[in-house]
Amino acid sequence: MKVERTVIGGHAVDLCRAWTRDEVEAGVEALVAAREDRLPARRDARVVLKPNLNNDLPALAGNSVDLRVLAALVGALRRRGYLDLTVADGANVGMDRRGLDGFRRLRVDRLCAALGVRLVDLNRDEGVPVPLHGGARPRVARTILDKDLLISIPKIKTHAEMQLSCAMKNWVGIAVGQDKRQVHYDLGRNIHALNELIRPDLVLVDGLVGMEGNGPGDGDPVRLGVLLASDDALVNDLFVCRLAGVDRCRVPYLAEAARRGQVTPAMERDLAAVQPIHALVPPPPRSLQARLSEVGWLAWLKRAVRPAVDRPGVARLAYRLRIVQDVYDREDDTLRVVGRDAARCGDCRRCEGFCPAGLARERIGADPEDPGCLQCLYCWLVCPRDALRVEGEARQLARQVERHGDSFRRL
Repeated sequence: MKVERTVIGGHAVDLCRAWTRDEVEAGVEALVAAREDRLPARRDARVVLKPNLNNDLPALAGNSVDLRVLAALVGALRRRGYLDLTVADGANVGMDRRGLDGFRRLRVDRLCAALGVRLVDLNRDEGVPVPLHGGARPRVARTILDKDLLISIPKIKTHAEMQLSCAMKNWVGIAVGQDKRQVHYDLGRNIHALNELIRPDLVLVDGLVGMEGNGPGDGDPVRLGVLLASDDALVNDLFVCRLAGVDRCRVPYLAEAARRGQVTPAMERDLAAVQPIHALVPPPPRSLQARLSEVGWLAWLKRAVRPAVDRPGVARLAYRLRIVQDVYDREDDTLRVVGRDAARCGDCRRCEGFCPAGLARERIGADPEDPGCLQCLYCWLVCPRDALRVEGEARQLARQVERHGDSFRRL
């Protein structure tokens, strides 16, 4: 697998082009091999992987980290003898407040069980308070602090407030539970401050399917087909801005870094040579109602109306008024693949290319009780011939399938 290296102000950013499961595995292996110097000498080191799993939207929607990337990274680390591996993240405040299990909805729990990897919900972890701007003192999860190697695994997506969500924005997830609200007291500066206090040893970006438009919860999926690796979150996000056609001056946490002199003229010259692969459609301007909902002195009103907003009808109205991006279903989907129509199937093997468990096409859908199947539904979502049969109720997935079903099949 070819690794394309770009040096930005002395920091290297490596890029691989990948799409299918085999390409993802080869790309992650190549990127880790290029960063061997970042790995601990001790094979019993505590390794923490912090993916972006902030919502219950599937990876193919451009929101959460692709299970293929997680599986490939665990495999690359295991081949190097690292056995003490933990996947850790904390879902956003809306998921946390409603008690929704994103790990279960995204099938991350099944993947970790299959790989024998520890899974930690940072929202339920012990935390250590850290001082930030605007009077914020969110607790940072102990699992993030007590590690020997910390790997950040962000997605590339637009963000209604920050314009871009990638490596630096991924760090909001290290705050425990509802303490994430405190990070939002001064979001741009606090994202920057968190990244100054706690730095990942390695950044591995899932740029397979990105999100554009009204991200991070209500945008549209877009095929980017890249994986990136770097050792600096700031440099990584500056590079991603160039790669994805985002004006870094409009990204508040990057603007804060520039204000502090951390974006040097040499870095700007290096960045100017980076060729974009796709110009992400930017998020629309935030509605007046959404902006008012973030005003600090109105926090009491927001708390008072939360029980009403939890009602399905009120939530849908808030969504139509563009006050919120997320409309949550309290019930998990019960979908599972139970069969494959061989006559319809053809020979595209897209299901095989998207399967995080590495199942061959002939095995996908052959046995609904197959212990090797994660029931992640990637195969069903991308099948262009409707050859896979599922049973159960879509529930929280229904809105995504209705809205993006054609996009998933065209990826």
